[in-house]
Amino acid sequence: MINYFNGKLITYIEGKHTKEEILEILVAFMEKNTDLIENKDEFYKQILEREAVGSTGIGMGVAVPHARSTGVKDVIVALAVLEYPVDFNSIDGELIKTIALVGAPKDKSKEYLGLLSSLSKIFRVKKNRDAIKTARDQKELVEAIMEIEAQ
Repeated sequence: MINYFNGKLITYIEGKHTKEEILEILVAFMEKNTDLIENKDEFYKQILEREAVGSTGIGMGVAVPHARSTGVKDVIVALAVLEYPVDFNSIDGELIKTIALVGAPKDKSKEYLGLLSSLSKIFRVKKNRDAIKTARDQKELVEAIMEIEAQ
C-alpha cells in the first residue's frame, strides 16, 4: 500500500477550511505534484458526488474520500493532516484531522478497492492514526508514513 505514497503527495494543511475547500485543495495538490490528474474539475466533481451518497468519514478522526473518475489516469492517493479538524459527517460524529484522498480511473476497480481496504486496515490501528494525526508538518508526516510501512 505504501507504494502509492510519496513525499510529493503528503501534506499538512494550515488554516480553517470547509470540507469542500479541503477536497478542492487536495485535488489541486494532486494535479500540481503528479501527472496523474487529467481533469481536476471532473475529479473534484466526482469526489463531491461520492460524498453526496454518504460520508467517507470512517471515524476516529479519519476520512477517506474517494472516487473512480475519468479525470484520473491511474490510482492515486494524497494524505493530509489538517491544522484544524473539519466536519465530514463522520459515522462516529468526530471531526476529521486526517484525510486520505483516493482516485482511480474507471478501469482500475480491483486495485482501487484493494487500496481502500488497505487504508482502512492502517487507520483501524490507533498507533498508526496517532502517529499520522499528531504530525505538525510535512516532514513529520512523511516520517510517520515510513514508520507505519516498516511495521
